[in-house]
Amino acid sequence: MRHAIAVLLASALVLGGVLIAAAGAETVRIDNLVFTVDGGITPTKLPKKGEAPITLEVSGTIKNEDGTHPPALKTLLLEFDKHGRLNTTGLPTCTVGKLQNTLTAQAKSVCGKALIGSGRVSADIALPEQPPFGASGPLLIFNGAPKGGKQVMIFHVHAHVPAPTTFVTTAVISKTKGKYGTAALIQIPNIVSGQGSLTAFRAKLHKTWTYKGKKQSLLLAGCPFGSLYARGEFAFADGTKGSGNVIRPCTPTG
Repeated sequence: MRHAIAVLLASALVLGGVLIAAAGAETVRIDNLVFTVDGGITPTKLPKKGEAPITLEVSGTIKNEDGTHPPALKTLLLEFDKHGRLNTTGLPTCTVGKLQNTLTAQAKSVCGKALIGSGRVSADIALPEQPPFGASGPLLIFNGAPKGGKQVMIFHVHAHVPAPTTFVTTAVISKTKGKYGTAALIQIPNIVSGQGSLTAFRAKLHKTWTYKGKKQSLLLAGCPFGSLYARGEFAFADGTKGSGNVIRPCTPTG
């Protein structure tokens, strides 16, 4: 389950996997592996010059076509369009320590002002000499304190795997140059000695607040050319690898 938390952020921003994608659900097949992702931003009409607040929603599934236990995702490298950005100016932060061993309601109580997204993740766990079983739990996404000048997101899931367990992990967001202005490299930790695999996720990221009298929004984007781009590279535990570019259409205004 813990690897599911980390991959949720990545999947939300890749929005399509290993193909050039238009709007709507996309299905990627790599041999026996089937990866389906749906999602997008609202509104899609964005300033040609400058930027405006957006909301990101994403959902997806990972499975083997023959119904067997899917491989576990191990690493994910992401690069995102320079015309979109994550804004955390004046936004309250939370820490991993505050969220450890908390139930979902407790996490909201402790770090509610730093909450920036929510959803749900599911995993398939295959233990020796046992039939695979599913595990799922609510996902909370918090704004973390910057690390080395870089933005941080904290992911919290409380789930039964099979005992009630709280998982907390982070993702560090870096700035890059060129076409893709933001990058994230995620090393996916093992779950149950590598015997757990992400099977489904959904999330919505949106946050507004006021800082020094000015309204702020978590996600901002512009649309100077009618499209927004992302690039991703990923690797699974069984050696399966993929990479590619994603295009999402937008409508320039102004």
